[in-house]
Amino acid sequence: MKTDRVMAWLSLGAPLLIVLAVVAAQQRDGNDRVQALPAAAIGSTLVVSCALGRRRRRARLFADLKRLRLQDGDG
Repeated sequence: MKTDRVMAWLSLGAPLLIVLAVVAAQQRDGNDRVQALPAAAIGSTLVVSCALGRRRRRARLFADLKRLRLQDGDG
């Protein structure tokens, strides 16, 4: 059960990093706002990369299921 909690907190890491960057950017003035951009960029990149990886895994799984179905002669 403890590993489930750890995984839940890890999955919230990237979105929380984006929220932290937005809050930090709002609280700063002028050129100091640039300091929040790396955190926002890293958080956004992590979210996008996870979404693309999930899409690739699902497509691969679907292709494998389709291939197995054709091998069995069902389709």
